[in-house]
Amino acid sequence: MKEDFKAEELIFMMKKVGLDLTSQMEAELRYENMSGPQIYFMVYLLRHHPQGTYITELCHEIGVSKSTLSMLIKKLRKAGYIVFQENPQDIRKKKLLPTQKLLDESSNFLERAEQMETKICNVLDRTEREELWKLERKLLLHLAGKEQNKERQEVTLQ
Repeated sequence: MKEDFKAEELIFMMKKVGLDLTSQMEAELRYENMSGPQIYFMVYLLRHHPQGTYITELCHEIGVSKSTLSMLIKKLRKAGYIVFQENPQDIRKKKLLPTQKLLDESSNFLERAEQMETKICNVLDRTEREELWKLERKLLLHLAGKEQNKERQEVTLQ
């Protein structure tokens, strides 16, 4: 029974860390009508895909569903921060690109994100950060495997 209690504490702690990170993003990065997580997503684009990318690639990289990412992108397009470039060979494939507006504001966003990251991550030394990354990745892969198995079972049952 003691082990179950520890597992419960661990799961609630992970949930709290996620919520607190979201709150920290909101407090540190919020800008005009854009939320902190929306700004942090644009920072990710600027750092990893300054020449653009595709929604499918982003889904795999950051671990969110296409529908969630599509809603985020819709908001960012409406605000004028990103644009789609259609592929002449396949109109279904649209490359996501930063607009000049995002590029003009990028130094502000990048600087604020770096300050936030330093504030959050400096509590851990390099070895601890690496170990935490490995443990989180292990959990995510495990959870993703559970979800895939669940989907396979549902398909089999139908």
